[in-house]
Amino acid sequence: MTHRFSAAVASASRPLLHLTVVSIIAAALTLASAGCSHLGAKSTSANPPSQQQLETYAAQQTALRDNASNPGGDTQQNCDQLAAAPPGVEELRINRGAVESRQWTLIGNGSEHRWVFVRAPDASASGWAPKPGLDKLDFQPPVDSALASGASHFLAYAPVQSQSLAESERSDTIRGVFGAPQGQFTWRGRKYSYTLTPELPCFPQLQ
Repeated sequence: MTHRFSAAVASASRPLLHLTVVSIIAAALTLASAGCSHLGAKSTSANPPSQQQLETYAAQQTALRDNASNPGGDTQQNCDQLAAAPPGVEELRINRGAVESRQWTLIGNGSEHRWVFVRAPDASASGWAPKPGLDKLDFQPPVDSALASGASHFLAYAPVQSQSLAESERSDTIRGVFGAPQGQFTWRGRKYSYTLTPELPCFPQLQ
């Protein structure tokens, strides 16, 4: 999902990056101090920023860089939450004008979790099976428009009204990992909230 540099390259680049960030921050603070003195404020050039302040600013810049390199927003906390309480996940697509789906689940332990599809008896070898009753689930809003592009989407779902701690934790996982609910559907008399996403988060797929 997210490409990363090797550990050796990342480790070697950190000290140089740290020194560069610290040097830039120190120069910026010095210029800012000089600018303030022109406005009648007391010059602070005699009191340069402390090492602790520089390290704090450097840490902030490092965090911003890490966020930029991880646009999906997957964090260890989110992934741990997903592994502990995975919601229902169905992949949907339109194939030759008909809606098809396949169910995905997590297997494994710790960081070794993998997404795998669950092959239904009437499914193809790749796990896809017809979903002719999708319109009977009363999706609000309908998911057809999201599938019209031809790409498949993953639908994460959980009951709107939780009846157990496990259901409540699955709802929390959807909000924390997949994002805010985008709509609702009804299945077997119960309402479910759902969120659509083009990719499965945190863990790789085992094909």
